[in-house]
Amino acid sequence: MASFEKLCISCKHQGCCTNSAVPLVFSHDFEDLKAIGKNSDEFLKEVNVYGKKVKAIRKKENSNICMFWDEAKKMCSIYKNRPFDCRAYPFDIHLVDGKYHWIVYSCNPQSGWEWSEDYLEMLENDKQFEEVMDQIEIFAGHTRMILPQESDKTPFTILREVRYKKSKK
Repeated sequence: MASFEKLCISCKHQGCCTNSAVPLVFSHDFEDLKAIGKNSDEFLKEVNVYGKKVKAIRKKENSNICMFWDEAKKMCSIYKNRPFDCRAYPFDIHLVDGKYHWIVYSCNPQSGWEWSEDYLEMLENDKQFEEVMDQIEIFAGHTRMILPQESDKTPFTILREVRYKKSKK
């Protein structure tokens, strides 16, 4: 069975932690960061996406490296508390033909992605998913708005339509 490790081990692209990606931080994400004392302006910044101010993870000074990337260990220092946007990568949600679809950024576009279904279902059941879908224009559009040249160059594969039913609160 295919997996991230097998598909990504030969990839020469930078991961989102060491490139110009700007992961958004929604309310549950903020609470997770607050629980470990990483929710201050030292770690987060506000970005404007379609006129709405949203929290995002800062980069280290004068670099494209995520504030939480441990360069010595080559891993995320807040992995268990990382935001939904980070948990979802390399998957993302794009509007395709008027409907939201899961896509995967990949330098292996011909790969078999059947194994990813369990992961997509996990994301759709994540505590943060409802808020992401409530603000889908921001979530799906922030990369294109903040980094338009890069988002247009990054290859991706459309996996399937997003499955979402708004809960009755």
